[in-house]
Amino acid sequence: MARWTVVELLHPIPSLLTTVAAVGFALIFGIGRSDVRLWWIGVAMLLVQFSISALNEWADADLDRQAGRQRPIPLGLVSPRTALMVAVLCAVGAFLLSTLANFGAVSLLLVGIGLACGWAYDLRLKGTPLSFLPFAIAFPLMPFWIGLLAGRPASSLGVLFLGGSPLAIAIHLADAIPDRERDRAAGLRTLAVALGRPGAELVAAGLLLVGTLLSIVLILQRGPTSIAAISLGTIVASLLIVSLSSTVAGRPWSAQLGKWILIAAASLSAVPLVAWASGR
Repeated sequence: MARWTVVELLHPIPSLLTTVAAVGFALIFGIGRSDVRLWWIGVAMLLVQFSISALNEWADADLDRQAGRQRPIPLGLVSPRTALMVAVLCAVGAFLLSTLANFGAVSLLLVGIGLACGWAYDLRLKGTPLSFLPFAIAFPLMPFWIGLLAGRPASSLGVLFLGGSPLAIAIHLADAIPDRERDRAAGLRTLAVALGRPGAELVAAGLLLVGTLLSIVLILQRGPTSIAAISLGTIVASLLIVSLSSTVAGRPWSAQLGKWILIAAASLSAVPLVAWASGR
């Protein structure tokens, strides 16, 4: 149990899920399994996520201690200095890998922007109504970065921000809603806290629908694929209804269920955006 708590410094599950998403996007963009760039992308993304996670634990140590949360630093399993060193070393490792992989100066800059978004969230924006901003930038930036590495022109990748930013903010709200009351009690004013209930739920639903609508339009523009568009719309609408029903129920397990259902719907809606940007 103690070993797992130490590992939680790196937020292993969300870090691995984000890395798997990055590898999946790379495959969609045509970077095959035999292409060494695929593995460079995966490792660099994992290091970026580990850096952001460790810094988050360092920045939240006092709040976690006051709230009695079973986190590695308050429990004394990891020192604040160690957590900070891990965050810095992982960030340096991500930059070093990007350099060794010969991804180029633009790629290095984008890795830096993504890392800066995560650090800004950890150090300054997490407890403010601007908590959504790093997500709105960094989430679509990831497939944008991968698209450039795959040789796609930047002009064809703008759709990732157009549809991806609303989906990213919806994911952020879905993740924050279950913790809204606890954040409010701790004096934090995240976007979910600022919007209140049911404001946060309605905004998350609206942003999910905006991103999904764009995905449906892109599917229809590819030709006789109306069945795929209708299927996507139907699935997302169904997931959204279940998510809102679970969230409104007010029980902790229901809020968590609603959160993951909405995240799944947003992730599903992101796939057509990446496929469109890939040109495949």
